[in-house]
Parts: sequence; structure tokens; C-alpha cells
Amino acid sequence: MPDLESNQKPEQGGANDVTWGFKILGRIIGTLAAAAMIILGLMTMIGFSGSCLLAGILMMAFGGLVIMIEAPIFCQYFQWAEMVTQFVDNRPYFLRAGLYLILSVIPFALCQSVSSFLGCGAMFVAGTFYGVIAVGKKGDAVKAATAAHGGAGYQPQVNNDDSTLR
Repeated sequence: MPDLESNQKPEQGGANDVTWGFKILGRIIGTLAAAAMIILGLMTMIGFSGSCLLAGILMMAFGGLVIMIEAPIFCQYFQWAEMVTQFVDNRPYFLRAGLYLILSVIPFALCQSVSSFLGCGAMFVAGTFYGVIAVGKKGDAVKAATAAHGGAGYQPQVNNDDSTLR
């Protein structure tokens, strides 16, 4: 019987240690952040300055891009949208986190209003969540200290002296 798992390429650039729950939660957070960015981008466009108009347009465009990445079912009639989604899905999570953080900073730098703060803030939270996923699980402190000190015979120092408590 052939080994089926050896023929499959790794997802997310080798990030197989991410649970399916975090993957789905990341998609949900990204989709909600993109929807918020689109809606609040429309509200940002109502401002009286040209920079707020440009920021609102960028927020709506960036929100559409993130919707296409996170929830391709909404863009199923665009054949090129599937290629973009597959391209981003085959990359590590830290690149997606960086993309979302950059996409959230640009419109807010143009127009500092409440609606742009909320919309860009939602996208910033999604980027931060993907950044946390990219970092991964926290390691064991004793194993890290053992590796840092050469590994052989390392014992963590524990203060059991009760005189320091008085």
C-alpha cells in the first residue's frame, strides 16, 4: 500500500503544528476584520478631506483583498481569486501577519478618524493573531536553559531559604 502522506506537500510553509481550531479562528477573525474594514472604509470616505477619501478607498480595497484571501467563497466567480488564495495559503503565517499589519497602518496614517481607527484596528488585531500563530507554542524554560548552558549537568537554581521572606 503506497504512503499517501509522503506525497502531500506541507501547508502554510511547514507550519503543521498549528491546530485546525487556530486555523479556522484565524480565518474568522480575518474575515470579520475585512468586513469591518470595508464598512468603516465607506464611513471614512464621508470625511471632508482628500486624505480621508483616499484612506477610505484604500480601506475598502484592502478589505476586499483580505476577504478574497480569507474567504474565497465570496469571490468564487473570479477565476484569478483562487490563484491569489492558493499563493497566500502556501506561505508561512508570518508573511500573512506582516501583510495584514502593513495593510492596517497605511490607511490610518492617511486619516486619523474614529472609523479608520476601528477598521484598521480590526485588521491590526487579525495580523497580530497570525503573528502569534507564526511564533508557535511556548517552549519549556528548563529545556531552553539547558540548551543555553551547554546541556550537560545544568540544574536550575532554586532559592529555598526562608530567611529572605522575613
